[in-house]
Amino acid sequence: MRILICAAVSVVLLSVPTIDALGFGPGSGPSFWGDLEFKPVVGQWSEYQVTPEGEKPMTMRVSIVGQEDDGYWYETVMTLEKQERVITKTLVSGDPESEDSVKRMIMKSGDEPAMEMPMQMMKMGDMGVKMGDMPESEDDEASETTPADLGVESVTVPAGTFKAHHWQFTTEDEVFDAWVSTDVGPYGVVKSASKDFEMVLLAHGDKAVSLITETPQSLPMKGFPIPGMGGE
Repeated sequence: MRILICAAVSVVLLSVPTIDALGFGPGSGPSFWGDLEFKPVVGQWSEYQVTPEGEKPMTMRVSIVGQEDDGYWYETVMTLEKQERVITKTLVSGDPESEDSVKRMIMKSGDEPAMEMPMQMMKMGDMGVKMGDMPESEDDEASETTPADLGVESVTVPAGTFKAHHWQFTTEDEVFDAWVSTDVGPYGVVKSASKDFEMVLLAHGDKAVSLITETPQSLPMKGFPIPGMGGE
């Protein structure tokens, strides 16, 4: 389960670390769900209630809101405490599991103007993570496990009752369960849970439109030094 290597997206995802493991965004597609072949369909959306242990629930909406040449616009909307809304809109061309497929990224927080992240800044974040990576040890490799297929189960969530495929991941640290259905777009997740996290489907549909309607401003690179190049 790869972490999405992009500083901008991390601002959104780090509040709920397990979300990235579910494939909600380029860089960590749900390739482990054998019965669910991911194909983006413009308009598909799902909304979830996300509850980290010891914290207040928040809502998250994921959708495919447009197509541009051979790329698709993925949008994630997090509604945080005090109803503050953070929107991340990403244009992805090609393999959704590859960070190299990200072509554009736009973010909007609350009533602030929408800002487009320079690709140079995104690559800078990528470099920063890679420079800090440590080689995997044999123990690290052993901790990665093939998910157990627990079959199809009936799962009831606020959005209704679904026949969903149950996958379970077990490591030395935790057990993570995910229930997925081909009837739910765009990613198929009906419910997911671990010892310190739960996410349940609230609603889904097929007529999503982007919540970013304004022309985004360009986020200036000044003040963001690039590793190895010096200066601002």
